[in-house]
Amino acid sequence: MGRRLLRVSPFVLICCSFLFHSQVWAQDAGKSAVPAVAKFTSRTQLVMIPVVVTGKNGAHIGGLTRDAFRIEERGKVREASIFEEVNSVAPDVKARAAAPGEGQHSNFNFGDTGNWRVTVVVMDMLNTPFLNQEEAKRKLMQYLEKNLRREEPTALLGLKRSGLQQLYPFTSDAGVLIAALKKLQGETSSVEMIDASPELTGDMTDSLDNNSVSQSAAMLSQFMQDSETSQQAYEQRNATRTTLEALTQIAHAYEAIPGRKTLIWASGGFPFMIDDPQSFAHMGLDMVAQYEETWRALSAAGIAVYTLDVRGLVGFSGITAGLDSSRRRMTGKGSSGMTTNTAPHLAYDKDAQQQQTLRTFAEATGGIACVNTNDQERCFAHAVDDSRSYYMLGYYLRSDDQQPGWRKLKVKVDVEGAHVRAREGFYVGAAKEDTPQTMRQQMSVALRSPVEFTGIRMNVREIAPGKERQAAEAGKTRRQFAVGMPAKSVTVDVQNGNQVDMTIVAIAFDSKGKNAGQGENHVAGKLKSETAEKVKRGGMGVEVGVELAPGKYDMHIAARDNLNGEVGTVVFPVEVK
Repeated sequence: MGRRLLRVSPFVLICCSFLFHSQVWAQDAGKSAVPAVAKFTSRTQLVMIPVVVTGKNGAHIGGLTRDAFRIEERGKVREASIFEEVNSVAPDVKARAAAPGEGQHSNFNFGDTGNWRVTVVVMDMLNTPFLNQEEAKRKLMQYLEKNLRREEPTALLGLKRSGLQQLYPFTSDAGVLIAALKKLQGETSSVEMIDASPELTGDMTDSLDNNSVSQSAAMLSQFMQDSETSQQAYEQRNATRTTLEALTQIAHAYEAIPGRKTLIWASGGFPFMIDDPQSFAHMGLDMVAQYEETWRALSAAGIAVYTLDVRGLVGFSGITAGLDSSRRRMTGKGSSGMTTNTAPHLAYDKDAQQQQTLRTFAEATGGIACVNTNDQERCFAHAVDDSRSYYMLGYYLRSDDQQPGWRKLKVKVDVEGAHVRAREGFYVGAAKEDTPQTMRQQMSVALRSPVEFTGIRMNVREIAPGKERQAAEAGKTRRQFAVGMPAKSVTVDVQNGNQVDMTIVAIAFDSKGKNAGQGENHVAGKLKSETAEKVKRGGMGVEVGVELAPGKYDMHIAARDNLNGEVGTVVFPVEVK
């Protein structure tokens, strides 16, 4: 896409009121050069740990103090510098649409500052056998119809081979969620596609062996087996990538919602080791980077994953589903620790591998794995109840303690009979360079995502068209939008001369999902002291325009803070007559 730079000098739009009740154009007389691409360096990291503490009766144990908790990271005690007992509230989902005003759109609720209680349900068709998909939908509809309380906002998403789908945004109306769920069509899962062909290859191999075939035929048989294994790895790679992308998008979508979030992942599972990125080695190094991004995003968003095996009671082959043996199967490592070049035989102990994935996802994020049971309704209810009351603990990693990798956590509570549940680890990412390529890729994912990202809080309103904004191209109209970002969503780098660096991109997608028009604005430079103070108090506003032919579109507007890599998006319908 073309890139047009609007430098901070001479103009930066500062929103004295983020709701656009008033705006001023701030003059900045100093020279402003577009800064070099920011590089991410090791910095202090805040580790937040939501902790659920219940008694023998399953009820929340309240009134505990900081001294009752003990945090261990890789066996070493960490002192909690942040401590709070949280009694969450369910936000008014109608407030979001009403607060900004007509013609304005936002990716957050106005006026809500407390810890919210929200539930996100993902119906995973990608990793769930086709015959189990309808049963899973039926049980979820039963739960929604019987148990969804009016004050419990729930969002419904779907995961298919094409990626993540938003079936319905947050609502407390069970009826509309059930209607949306009914429209979700089933499809052949990735597991069934992977398992479809080995039988044919196996039959042919047996036939060749039984007839004492020639060396050439044996070589052909081996080639077919190797090709089949490669096809399996290819299918699993695609399914794994799609799943990780979906989880990352969900984390970015809800990271600005304060407090602990509940994610119910109704799935059949897939082979995956949470604490061993090298398990992706046979799929390519790009999968390792995607794995790391997924776990960074989930940790930062405070999402507790409640995995639900929609297959119900599953019989195993009798092979132990232990973590070590699963890791060896996934990575091709033998007892010596040496990595082999053999691709994984995905059908081997498949059920155990997939349930191990579901367990590990839940344990790592502080949720619960609901496996080997037909009582899925109870699992749904338990997941929602857990975020009502909990404790939030946090501590900072030192600047010299930033070694990349998975860090194991253990939280203990000095209360007899108490049951404690917290995430079992977090991921520390390596310092990385923020290149134009990574920026474009991140923005592309955000703009195409069906869920709005909330890394940057945004409010968008359309500016009334004037003669000066009419498109030069015949038959098109220029639609101009003002994008407002509150102070907490804009980084002002005081140490480097009050530097700011924001990129705003707007794309209109037609009914077929094709790009029908786009615009971009890049605000970068160093602010004078008085301008920087206004930004830090009232936020920043930037305009972006798109030229469109008559028609109906979905407008996707994304903002990226290039000093920290955070992204926010807002999606709304636009009609051009």
